[in-house]
Amino acid sequence: MLNFEGNLLIALLNNSHGMIKIILFLIIWAVIWFPIAIPLARLVKWQIAAPISNTQKLTFIISLYSLVPILTWALVKVEKIPTEKIGLIFQGSLFKSILFGYGLGILSMVFVYGMELWAGWLNLNSHNEKTPSIWVNLPLLLLISLFISSIEELVFRGIFVYFLEVDFSWWWTGIISSVIFALLHLIWEQKNTLPQLPGLFLMGLVLFYARTLNNYSLGLSIGLHGGWVLILACIDTFDLYRYNPDAQSWLIGKKDQPLASIAGLMVLLITTFSISIIF
Repeated sequence: MLNFEGNLLIALLNNSHGMIKIILFLIIWAVIWFPIAIPLARLVKWQIAAPISNTQKLTFIISLYSLVPILTWALVKVEKIPTEKIGLIFQGSLFKSILFGYGLGILSMVFVYGMELWAGWLNLNSHNEKTPSIWVNLPLLLLISLFISSIEELVFRGIFVYFLEVDFSWWWTGIISSVIFALLHLIWEQKNTLPQLPGLFLMGLVLFYARTLNNYSLGLSIGLHGGWVLILACIDTFDLYRYNPDAQSWLIGKKDQPLASIAGLMVLLITTFSISIIF
C-alpha cells in the first residue's frame, strides 16, 4: 500500500510546475489521511458544524502530521532527492540550531509578555489544586511543540520550498510558501485565524529567513517555531494570565489571536533582528 502511494506521488509530481506539485502533494496527503480522520472524528465526538476544541484539534493534527515522514520518505527514496535539498542536514549543527532556536523563541516571547505584565496590560492568574502540574505536563508540551514545529517546517520551509524554487527566485519562493503557510491555517479554524493571516504570513517569512541564514538547514526555523508553540501551549494549558480589560486588543492581542497584535509582531521583529546579528 505504501509503495503504491509513494509511486503514485512521484508519478504525479514529476515534470509539474511547483504550484501544481504542492496542490498534488496536499491532495494525496488528504486522501491518505481521510480514512484515518473519519473514525477519529467519531472517537473525539467532533461534528462538522460544531467548533473544534483544542483537544480535538490536537488529535487531528497529530494523526495528519504523522503521515508526513511517510510522504517525505517516498520523495527522498523514489525521487532520490538529497535530504539537504529539503533542509534536513543531519549534522551536529542541526541539533545545536534547534536548541538555539528554542532558546531564542522562548526568550522573545517571555520578553514581550514580560513587558506587557510590567505595563499592567496582563495580570497573572492565581493557581489552585485544579491547575495542571507544570512539571508533569511540561515534558509532554515540549515533545508536542517539537513534533509540530518539525513537521510544519519540513513541509512549508522544506518540501514546498524545494518544489517552488525550480520555478521562482529564492525570495519569491519564500513569499509564496509563506502565503500558503498562512492560508492553510484556515482549515482548522476561521474566526480566530482570519485576523492573524498577516501575522502568519510574516511568521512564515521570518522562518524562511531563518533557514536562509542557517546555511539552508531547517534547524533554526524548527527551534524558533517550537519555542513559540511551547510558550503558547504553556499559557493555554496552565492558564497563566488574563488580559486587562482596559488594554487595547490590537496592541496586546487576544489569547486565541497572538499574531493579530503589535505584541505578536514585536516577537517576530525581535527574532529577525537577533538572528540577523548572530548569523
